[in-house]
Formats: sequence, C-alpha cells, structure tokens
Amino acid sequence: MRFILGLLKFLIVLLVLLIGVAFLLPAKVHVERSIVIDRPTSEVFAVVNSFKLFNSWSPWAEKDPNAKYTFEGPRSGVGAKISWVGNDQVGSGNQTITESDSKQADKRVSSAIDFGEMGKVSADFFLSSAPKGSQVRWTMDMNLPMSFDQKFVSNLIGRYMGLFMDKLVGPDYERGLGKLKVLLEGFPNVDIAGMDGEPVELAAHKILFVSAHSSNDVAATSATLAAAYTQIRSYALANRILLMDAPLSITTSSDASGWQFDAAIPVDRIDGAADDQVKSGTTYAGKAVQFWSVGAYDKLTDSIARAYAWLAVNGYQPADRLIEQYIDDPASMPVEQVRTQIQIPVK
Repeated sequence: MRFILGLLKFLIVLLVLLIGVAFLLPAKVHVERSIVIDRPTSEVFAVVNSFKLFNSWSPWAEKDPNAKYTFEGPRSGVGAKISWVGNDQVGSGNQTITESDSKQADKRVSSAIDFGEMGKVSADFFLSSAPKGSQVRWTMDMNLPMSFDQKFVSNLIGRYMGLFMDKLVGPDYERGLGKLKVLLEGFPNVDIAGMDGEPVELAAHKILFVSAHSSNDVAATSATLAAAYTQIRSYALANRILLMDAPLSITTSSDASGWQFDAAIPVDRIDGAADDQVKSGTTYAGKAVQFWSVGAYDKLTDSIARAYAWLAVNGYQPADRLIEQYIDDPASMPVEQVRTQIQIPVK
C-alpha cells in the first residue's frame, strides 16, 4: 500500500513538474531555411505566389503521390488556396495566401496553413536579390498556447513537441528549397518584372494571309510585313472584301536563321477569288494569355521572350502559334506609344 501511495505521489509530482516546465517552454516555434537560386526574384516570386506548380517542388508531394488536391480562389496572389487529403505522412489541411508583395525590392509571400485539429501555422517566403540570382528564405511560425481548457492535454504535448520542430520540419524545408531551385533554374533566365499576362478566351476571326519569311533584322522584317499587307489590301479591294481590324502576324517558326510567319488581316468574309499568294482562313480560337508591348518594334523580341518566361513560371503551357497584332501605326504617333498585342495560346 505504501508503495502504491508513494508511486501516486511521485506521478503527481512528475505531472505537476511537467506542467510547470511546459509553461516555461517557448510559446512560439520558428523554423527557417534559405537557399540561393540563380534566377531573378521576379521569377521566384511568380512560382511561390501560386500553387499551380506547388507539387512540382513541394517536399511533401512525394510522400503521398496519391494525395487529392483541390484549388480555389484566384490563380495567384492573395486568396489563392490549396487543400489536400492524403496519407498519415501528409495528413489533410489547406493553405491560403494571405499577403503578396512584389512591389518592393525585397518581396514577400505569406500563407496561413490550417491542419485542423493539429493546429495552424503561418509560412512566409522572403525574396531578395543576391550576387547570383535570388536569396530565398522560407520560414514557419507557430503559436503554442497553454490554457486550462479542453485542449489542455494537446497544448501540453505541443509545447514539448515544439522543442523538436526544427529537426522535424527543417529537413523538409531544405528538400523543398532544393527542388524549387532545380525547377526554377530549368526555366528561362529572364526578368519578368512588369509583365502582366491576362488569361483570355479568343474567338476565331476570318483572315486573309500571306505566308512569308524574313531575317531577324527589324528593318527587313518590317519591309517583308509591309509588302505582305500591301498584297492583302490589294486583293481585298479587288474582291470587295472589308478589312475589319489591325494587321496580325502569326508565327510558324523562329530561330537564329530567321522568322517564318503568316502576315494576316482580319476581314468580313473569305470567299474571294483563288490567288497564288493571298490565302484565306481563320485565327486560333480557345484559351490564351495576352500581353502588351509598348514602344518600338525592336523591343518585341525581348517582350516575347519575357512573355514565354512568364508563362513558364506561372504554370502555363503554350498550345499553338504566337499571334502579334499591331494595334497602332508608328507613322502616325510617337514610337514610344506604339502598342503591340501579344497573344499566346495555352493548354
């Protein structure tokens, strides 16, 4: 009997001691890892500001390839949300972007993560320029409250678990940052700051077009386009066909040897007489992302390269030929105001 009483006293003292120590343990947990990625902060920001490519670099996706994911809210930025249900290793929960700041030199993306009964944490990405690309810091913060209520036992355990959180989560963060580095360094190394792609649904339009080829010289390209548009206008006039919109170019191929394309103009009908040079058809119809290039045409090559880089880091895949529409005539306005619309069909 004395032994039992002694054991009970010992257990009570031990419990009181554990509870007392728990109140003295840190009430917050902070985990942090960092890496340098050889890409501009604008590209890194685009990837971590969205969940569309999350499973391409997430350290937890590989732990349960059969986990179910759902996406809600906008494609990127504040309100973008991912939810998951998986095995014991990944559990279930959701993550929502709560803050997204790309305007400062040092960029930040903050998220709230809800693990249900397991608790809530906040996760942040801090991005800054580095001599070789971007310095990326990934942090996790968690509050560990202590109160005498129905969650007292779980809170007590949580305080002690907090002592090991860095060792539990840190390796996952390191692995995730490593995968993020590999993913991003596989994309074009292009600064996409200021690029603003707009998802659109394109309708098919009737066109007259002339297939042509030009060198990559801007003057030569302009001359080739001008000659093709003159052919189209002459054909349209002869066949009483109305021109309906600004001229287009639709890229067939482009490389160091030159540019293969269709010079086209939207029209009201395509039932004119057969012609060896001027053909008729319709433009692409379907999903696309639209960009704007403002200024001289010699900026277009750079604008198009940045547009394709923007697509890559935002999780889009090109699906068809690039379309350029020359909205303004540089002969009738200052060249720095000339607008060109860039439309890239996507899957």
